Amino acid sequence: MKALFLPLAAFLLASAPACADELVALQYQGEARDYLLHVPPNAGSDKLPLVIALHGAGDDAPGFAGETHLADAADKFGMMVAFPNGSVGGAPLHRSFNAQICCGDSVMRHVDDIGFVGSVIEDVNARHPVDRARVYATGMSNGGMLVYQLAATHPEWFAAVAPVSASIGGMTRDGRTYLIPMPKMPVPVMMIHGRKDPYVLYEGGSSAMLNFPNIWKFSVGDALSFWKTVDGCASPATIAHPSRDLRRVAYTQCKAGSEVVLWEIMNGDHNWPGDVFPAPGGKTVSASSEILGFFATHRRE
Repeated sequence: MKALFLPLAAFLLASAPACADELVALQYQGEARDYLLHVPPNAGSDKLPLVIALHGAGDDAPGFAGETHLADAADKFGMMVAFPNGSVGGAPLHRSFNAQICCGDSVMRHVDDIGFVGSVIEDVNARHPVDRARVYATGMSNGGMLVYQLAATHPEWFAAVAPVSASIGGMTRDGRTYLIPMPKMPVPVMMIHGRKDPYVLYEGGSSAMLNFPNIWKFSVGDALSFWKTVDGCASPATIAHPSRDLRRVAYTQCKAGSEVVLWEIMNGDHNWPGDVFPAPGGKTVSASSEILGFFATHRRE
């Protein structure tokens, strides 16, 4: 998980301490990579929680940061956020992460994005101390699929994860069936998925919107069952309908203080949700605030 530093743009030195928003370059396995780092103002020298935030295919770190406003939400929770950039490739050139079943050139080149995220965590820690008991991951679509894989392969890295519009597996481009491995320890998971997602279908299967229509994905129900088993959730789910457009399914009595939560957005599409989640006093909050609030209740012992 070591990373070699590359020179940055003229306005930034690689050895400089992290500022509020900083594009950080590093080299992983011989390839130039980078990530956007947000540190809360007046962070001081104390160890801080870290959120890894992974964009969808065709997006990038600045775009995802702007879309989600995760940095603003993180400031309220005293958390850092690292937005890794996917690798560039394909025609037309666009960024993606290798999530086995998705997406783009990163899959074809077998890019080790799990190792890359590990190097980002180490690199952030070298710049500002990270509270290793409070490292989290969230992501959208292609990024959310990588979040599932990170939690499955390295559960010891994360205190909780929250994939959005993602799947735990499906068919690869060479016709194999891929399913994330069983983690060696429980991981608290919050899933958010729109019922009308036309790309990563709620009920699973293949999307007619994609260039590879025969490549299918597991359903949200499959993901819920998988993580319920991993986390050893014995009690029945608690189901709530806080609004006409929301359904919350929660397994809260699970091993090692873990829990599994699913937010179904009844009219939800394939996007990062806005201010639809219930808050005290009849107010609503964004997906970013809801996710970080979930993260704040969990730490890795």
